[in-house]
Amino acid sequence: MVLNYIYTDRIDPTKRSDDKVEDPQSNRIVLLMMDVYRLAVQFNMKRLEQLCINYLEATISHANVLEALRNAVHLKLYFIKEFCLSFVVKEINYNLIVMSQEFETLDQPLMVEIIRRRQVPQARTFTKCEYESVTGTSLEQDMEAFLKSIGREFCDITLILNDTPIPAHKAILAARCSYFEAMFRSFMPENNTVNIQIGEMIPSSESFQSLLRYIYFADVSMPPEDSLYLFTAPVFYGFTNNRLQAFCKQNLEMNVTFENVIQILEAADRIQATDMKKYALNLIVHHFSKVAKLPRLRQLSRELLLDILDALADERSETRTCQDMTNDC
Repeated sequence: MVLNYIYTDRIDPTKRSDDKVEDPQSNRIVLLMMDVYRLAVQFNMKRLEQLCINYLEATISHANVLEALRNAVHLKLYFIKEFCLSFVVKEINYNLIVMSQEFETLDQPLMVEIIRRRQVPQARTFTKCEYESVTGTSLEQDMEAFLKSIGREFCDITLILNDTPIPAHKAILAARCSYFEAMFRSFMPENNTVNIQIGEMIPSSESFQSLLRYIYFADVSMPPEDSLYLFTAPVFYGFTNNRLQAFCKQNLEMNVTFENVIQILEAADRIQATDMKKYALNLIVHHFSKVAKLPRLRQLSRELLLDILDALADERSETRTCQDMTNDC
């Protein structure tokens, strides 16, 4: 269960191997979660500790609290012990629990402690609010830190982009991209290096960093220029879903302006994204008086300048046709 949490950021103690669901309040599940809590404390996994605390607080009941208390004492989980004691001595719980047969099987020191706690409640115990001040980090936060800093000493593959080496991790690349999984299964690249491209295109350094952020911790925040570079990346690298591609398309449609439309046009032409190229040409035509003043326009290739002229001619032709039809009417 701890390994499953490390890999997925989720924990489900009630799901069995036969896909049936076990009663979350059963003694076995409660004791299992206490054991997970002990491991979380040992491995300094603050967020998993909090998940276990939340689960136990939601599932401790009259039927399982004494078994949980006995196990907390055995495992020296003092926070869980305090929570169980507080549950037992509450006015609405005390008589029902003390009169149960299970209470008779408790060790004498625990019996005495419960009775004394009932007679003289402690002035102050470790509360949930105090514990929640430290909630730990999520899987995304951990993987972001791993990519940017702490994971560098564990790199075992080098990605080459425009002769620039970028250290990475084979396990993560293989887990997220079937392209790399197939590569590492069939053969190991020479000198543990892989030249990076997306189809026939070599992405920019900025767009590839955006791609790495998505691979490592599912980050999709990026400028529209990167979105166009990465629009075909999910297909080429074999991602398990089209989330990145859907975001790139939405990001482009929402953020293309006359100020960045030239860059978008160049990138669309480079990767032969005809829909986005047509969209960019239409935007240039409708805002041509502003786009014409951009220094970037003068750096365009002859072919793209001709494409803009063709789009302008088509627009003028359509406008004249509409005017002629209006005059005829």
